[in-house]
Amino acid sequence: MKEITFIITLILLVSCKQEQKETVETTAASLIENEVVSIKQFPEDFLGVYKGTLKITSSNGEQQIPMEFHLNATDSTDNFKYSIYYGEERSPRNYNLKRTHNPNLFLVDENNGIILESAYANQTLYSTYEVADNLLNSTEIFYDDRMEFMIALSRIQDTSMTGNEESAIVKNYPLSVMQRATLYKE
Repeated sequence: MKEITFIITLILLVSCKQEQKETVETTAASLIENEVVSIKQFPEDFLGVYKGTLKITSSNGEQQIPMEFHLNATDSTDNFKYSIYYGEERSPRNYNLKRTHNPNLFLVDENNGIILESAYANQTLYSTYEVADNLLNSTEIFYDDRMEFMIALSRIQDTSMTGNEESAIVKNYPLSVMQRATLYKE
């Protein structure tokens, strides 16, 4: 009798372990499948009109102005229309966002001879460039219902250096102006 009870208990334990293993495997497969489905294609999955308020912060205080960001398809699968509107007058700044051979690198063509290189990762477009003795870092984070737009500006002339040859020489670029907006998709 003890042997039969032992065998039944053993069978039940093994069967519970098997069900638990199948449940874990099914759950893991479901999570992986959902993750694959949720991967967004840039810029196609973020086309549209985004509106909000741009906050400009500097040593002079904070200023707020209306802002719009438009990202639209064109006839070309590798070229997208990219427009930014600032202020009440809504004078557009028209750009072209161009896909490169690398799916994570884009070119922002300002249509005036200036082309900015941008890197894309984790639903975010990053650019760093120098213009008129200023270093600018641009970040655009895309979500399903909104985007975050940020530009940090540092004046090159304000650069300071710290460290030494043993630790490393570090150049500091203190921020002069910070622009930030949360723009909601219409």
